[in-house]
Amino acid sequence: MFYQVKVDAKTKSLLDEHKRKKRDADRGKKKDSDARDEEEGETRGSDDDDDYVDESALQEDVIAKNSFDIIMHEFADDLRKDPPGGTGK
Repeated sequence: MFYQVKVDAKTKSLLDEHKRKKRDADRGKKKDSDARDEEEGETRGSDDDDDYVDESALQEDVIAKNSFDIIMHEFADDLRKDPPGGTGK
């Protein structure tokens, strides 16, 4: 699951530049790995994709989601209760 964030034009250009630099750096690191994958018939997503996310960001997303799920599970009983003071009607 990915969330989209709206940004202004200046921020978007900075974000696109950062993504391009990160993608180029990752492309250099994974060049050998990609060549092996292509030989084995595996394909990876397009590097020019707007939604490019590197491996470390994906790992952080998984950690954050798991932490959120734990918190929601721990407080599930409290969240099911009616708020103090009724519904306010």
